[in-house]
Amino acid sequence: MDLGTIVFYRNYGVFTDTLTHMKVQEKALNTPDELFQEHYGYHRQALFHVLYQSPNMWGFVAKPINKRDGSIEYKVVNSDGNIKTVKDSDIYFALKMDDYNYTHWCEMKDEKEVAKSVGKKLITKKPTSSCIKKAKRGKMVFGLGANRLFQMATLENGSPNYPSSNPFNYDWKDYDPYYPNKEAFAGYGGYYNKDMKNYRPQDPQAQYPNWNNLWKPQKTTLHAIPFLRDNISPTTFSVVRQIKAAENDMRMFINFRKGIPITL
Repeated sequence: MDLGTIVFYRNYGVFTDTLTHMKVQEKALNTPDELFQEHYGYHRQALFHVLYQSPNMWGFVAKPINKRDGSIEYKVVNSDGNIKTVKDSDIYFALKMDDYNYTHWCEMKDEKEVAKSVGKKLITKKPTSSCIKKAKRGKMVFGLGANRLFQMATLENGSPNYPSSNPFNYDWKDYDPYYPNKEAFAGYGGYYNKDMKNYRPQDPQAQYPNWNNLWKPQKTTLHAIPFLRDNISPTTFSVVRQIKAAENDMRMFINFRKGIPITL
């Protein structure tokens, strides 16, 4: 699974209780949005947002681990921010974010490591909404010297605006953004210069960024968006792994124009 995928692997009882509260059966989770809304009276995406806001069930995929016996495990960043190792066989449901909003990013020390204070705290700042809108997202990276999942972001014109009214910005006002050189985009194994499949433009009409063309001398800044539940706000979701009971259900919901044959 791609980095950043939201995998549900624990507290299955809480998961099913949430569906029961929302009066939804597991087999309906992969129903098209329009048919789901027609049958249940509310949008399927609303249910996904409820699941995302529910703690202690899921984590962001941060790193795949291929075992010698052929099995797969993943390092995941839990909804509480802790890192856990999860067996692929323990994952009972998974969502990908079609796009997301965020409020904070971390400054970079260099191309390979996030900046830290003397006390080893991450230099986290809140840019203005206009900076976030202009920033281009790139590769998903786990680590960067912080044991965290990040998505790289560049601001082409540099000099990001950090309102001093925000406590993060005030506390870290003496820390400047990092200005990479061109080799950071073209080098490091193609680290920043590819059209990343995990990149999701905020503007649906936008094109994937050409990382070589983004770099401008002493103007382009590099940042890292931390994947934490209090920072990442998904817009819409897509199902990438169904509940096993739903996988075995071969009924074609699309054929039932007068409502999906699901008993509430």
